[in-house]
Amino acid sequence: MRYAERARIRQAQFRRTLPEAARTPTDALGLRHGHLLTLGAELHNLAPSIRGDDGVVPFFRARGIQWWTSSASGDVGQGHPTRNLASSQVACVNVLFPLAAEPAALLAFARAIDPEITELVPIPDPRDNPPSLVDFEWVGWSAPLEGGRITRGANQTSTDALIVGRTPRGVRALVIEWKYTEAYRSPQDKGAGDSGRTRLDRYTDRYHAADSSFRGDVPLPELLFEPYYQLMRLRLLADEVVRSGLSPTLPVADATVVVVAPSANEDYLRPWPATPLARRFPEAQTVVEVLQGLAKDPATFRFVDVDVARHAAFEPMFAAGKLEWSNYLAARYGGDIRPPDWSPATPPPLSWRRS
Repeated sequence: MRYAERARIRQAQFRRTLPEAARTPTDALGLRHGHLLTLGAELHNLAPSIRGDDGVVPFFRARGIQWWTSSASGDVGQGHPTRNLASSQVACVNVLFPLAAEPAALLAFARAIDPEITELVPIPDPRDNPPSLVDFEWVGWSAPLEGGRITRGANQTSTDALIVGRTPRGVRALVIEWKYTEAYRSPQDKGAGDSGRTRLDRYTDRYHAADSSFRGDVPLPELLFEPYYQLMRLRLLADEVVRSGLSPTLPVADATVVVVAPSANEDYLRPWPATPLARRFPEAQTVVEVLQGLAKDPATFRFVDVDVARHAAFEPMFAAGKLEWSNYLAARYGGDIRPPDWSPATPPPLSWRRS
């Protein structure tokens, strides 16, 4: 059974623990899929501690951040999350938003990704909301990568999460791509047709710029297959962060694109053999290793298993008396024990690695 199927089964089991109004959809789609909440009960997709007046919904609304929703996922346009319990955006928020109020735990999480980080730096908001130690769907201070009006979370390159820390080299941005059940087993060529030409027009100059993180010797069309396309754009956004700063008053020395995902989700992490980049880098074991092969400095891309990073925050959250955070995540997502031989500085022991 593939990872996405197992994860949806887990979320269907979790749905049974919710109040009856949330766990008993009456529409055909909800009846067919156990990982979908009742229409109108979308707030039950969020951890209980972040549903209130000082929770993540007002945070998103104040910053103009959109939730990933569709006509099938419920509550479109109402400022609430999807009803899809297997949502990556919701998984990211459920882990990280509570940590924003616990700096020691968030620092431990960040250091699991990057041990060079010594302290956290508050992230200013373009709308003059109070700074936060974590931000979501960040696209840039005054304009998105693609130009035009900012619409955070929709139709433009954005981070799933953003954490900023201080290192011996200066301020560093962690530009985070958070994955849960995504799989790209037959990725479409996004360089084809008129839309492909538009994409090439948008990103070619940035990809080949002198200060680009990419070497530029691999033709850009080879990157226009998922998940490389998403991660390429995030790297270009990270380059813009280094170039222009996170705000007019917060320069950034460097930025790292970080993929946070379950190491068991091989349908996301493993290079799909039919893509040009998988053929070009036949020894690469993960899509992150492929992108490291394209970069001037491989350290500008990193992978961390979600359970490794989450586990790092457990002890500080326990010390702060926030038992509900770890209990909720363990009950909902599982995988709360970090194997003792894992290190965030090295790739995880993936059982599906090629021989």
